[in-house]
This record gives sequence, structure tokens and C-alpha cells, in this order.
Amino acid sequence: MAEENVETVRRVYEEWSRGDFSAGEVFAADVEFDMVDWPGRDKSRGIEEMARAWQESLAAWEDFRAEPTDFIENGPHVVVPTHVTARGRGSGAAVTAETATVWTFEAGKVVRLALHWDAAAGLEAVGLSA
Repeated sequence: MAEENVETVRRVYEEWSRGDFSAGEVFAADVEFDMVDWPGRDKSRGIEEMARAWQESLAAWEDFRAEPTDFIENGPHVVVPTHVTARGRGSGAAVTAETATVWTFEAGKVVRLALHWDAAAGLEAVGLSA
């Protein structure tokens, strides 16, 4: 099942890179979405609230890009270290960051999606070290 989880996450990132955000079938209806250490909104529950939180967060940026650098399976979790580049919508300031997203699976569905602005914190959240 763990290998299936990694392949599911890879597929979702591929779809997202093409602008296709319709991968709702991989998420549990009551998915917990947690932007752990991101500015602004931090937690939401459910697919619609997750989409709304993403839209609110991304509205602050121009040309936001998140490129996965690895897919690490650890029990029910898949950790995706990600290289982010963006430009502030109001300030125009360029930003780069090494982040991590933790996907937690239960019965083949994502039950929690946690975004960590600090990649090391994302790894540590599931018992791994940077």
C-alpha cells in the first residue's frame, strides 16, 4: 500500500504541474488541511475548505511554483520535499524556500495534508531527520 501511496502523490503533483487540480478523489471528504507554519490561514477541514484555503494563500503570490524534489514513504505518510519559488503580489519580492508537504493516508485516501514552510520540520513531523 505504501508504494501505491507514493505513486498517488506523484500522479497528483504531475496533474498539478499541468494546472489540473481535479484530483479530489484521492482526498477523504473530511480531509484535514494544515498550513502548519505558513502565514495567514492555518487549518481547514473538507475538500471545499482546503481549496478555499489554497486559493487564499496563493492569492498573495505571483508566479508561485512548487517543484517536488523527492517522495519519501514513512508508514502512512508520504513526505514531499519541495523547492518553492514565488514573487510577492504586492511587493514583487522574490522568494525561494525548501518546504515539505506531508500526505497522510488511511484506507487509500489522503486524510491529512500538512504544508511545512520549513522542510526539516516536515520531515521531523513524521519521525525523519533532515
